Amino acid sequence: MELVREMAPILLGMLVPPIIMLVLRASWSGQFKFMAAFVPALIVGVCTSVLAGELASGMPDALIAVIIDTSLVYTGSQLAYWLFWKPISEKRLQHLASFSMKRMLK
Repeated sequence: MELVREMAPILLGMLVPPIIMLVLRASWSGQFKFMAAFVPALIVGVCTSVLAGELASGMPDALIAVIIDTSLVYTGSQLAYWLFWKPISEKRLQHLASFSMKRMLK
């Protein structure tokens, strides 16, 4: 059961990048892009800690649990983005760009 509780934040984090990709804009600064990636990780990390019952143990332990769960969600989201979601989205965007260029040339 401990393994499931530790793997849940990473697996949930892997689902966060498509949502973030819908919100992000290329013209945003690096700080805004980081905040757009970190805030959902923080929210999912807190929710994971609440659902696992880790916040009932008191303030220092609860804070550490939230930090650990948030870092697991953020790590999972970054790994999934760089290894899975970005290559897929780049290929799709290149395909759409070439298709629109072909339509313009006709």
